[in-house]
Amino acid sequence: MRKYIAFVFALVCVLGSAGCGDQEPLEQGDNKMQYFFTAKVLEIGEEYLMLEVFDIGNTNLLDGAIVEVSTEVTAAAGCPEFVVDECARVLMARNTENAAAERLEALSIYKTDETGKPIAD
Repeated sequence: MRKYIAFVFALVCVLGSAGCGDQEPLEQGDNKMQYFFTAKVLEIGEEYLMLEVFDIGNTNLLDGAIVEVSTEVTAAAGCPEFVVDECARVLMARNTENAAAERLEALSIYKTDETGKPIAD
């Protein structure tokens, strides 16, 4: 019986250490996670929305940050038509820096109310 327990213990140790080799660190976006934030529409351009973040969601953005988001989204429904002062939830494949100087690329953009609840078109 002791030999059987020792064998099982040795097997667990070997199998447990097999997954502990050198692994490359995950890049942002490699973990199949979607990042989101909710913001108020400040300006509407032909190919972008200028937004003021009021709910950072799970991003690195700061509350009150002004960001520019492309309206060229990958969602089949496309980007809904917005007017100034409406709210939008933006879903992205990658997180962003606090001071995003470039236009953000979105997977999808949804209309929401002030609490972040989606509004059906």
